Amino acid sequence: MRFSAIVLLASAAACAPVVTHSPRVEPGVTLYGTMGGSRSLCSQEACDTDLVPQMGGGARYGRVATDSTPGFSVGFTYSAGFISSEVDLYVQAPASQLDLDAGAGVLAAGSHVMPYVQLGRMRPDGSGWYTTQGFAWMAERAIGWTLDDPLVQVTPRYWAPAIAYRTRGRYGVHVYASGALGSARVTTHDPDESAPRTERQPVRAVLMGVVFDVQTDPPPGSLPPARGAAPAVPPPPGQPR
Repeated sequence: MRFSAIVLLASAAACAPVVTHSPRVEPGVTLYGTMGGSRSLCSQEACDTDLVPQMGGGARYGRVATDSTPGFSVGFTYSAGFISSEVDLYVQAPASQLDLDAGAGVLAAGSHVMPYVQLGRMRPDGSGWYTTQGFAWMAERAIGWTLDDPLVQVTPRYWAPAIAYRTRGRYGVHVYASGALGSARVTTHDPDESAPRTERQPVRAVLMGVVFDVQTDPPPGSLPPARGAAPAVPPPPGQPR
């Protein structure tokens, strides 16, 4: 098999980028896994670009934001479509700048690049609603996940608005819904024609999925009290805490 065909087969298994964390950076190492599905909103078969959400697992290291310094995290996801294995670089704004958790980052893989911003209000126990707004540049790949002749390749570009909710505690579940709104360049390489044909088609899809994460170093106050434990009683005035 030619090298170019091998590259196309790897790209055909590419997954659409999905941000796997909330806007608040958690300390230490977090382990996570993600999976999901999609549905095209196109009424014509020609504009179905077969977007599939990221599926894989990975690890992320974070340093929390303070009132005066930003937080940051660095993550790596190993994808089921290995060419979509990605690096996630994220910076959170200092905590005193906003009443909300906010930041910006970028996902980078062999199959895509997606800069993004995040905004939300996360509770001390780790739960809360948040939104992610990104713009995805997908690499050129074969349409319909095949290499049939005449070879048709598609290059999607789209806005990816998402809303998500994370459950509380050290073992969290993020449930998200995301859109894919944009267009794709479609190039047809027909051996009976002297030059490839290029046209544009819409990208319209809904992606939904879950992210499971485990915080190995959860921040104080993020864990629910043990079952049956007595509530903490503040000391009398004048007594040391």
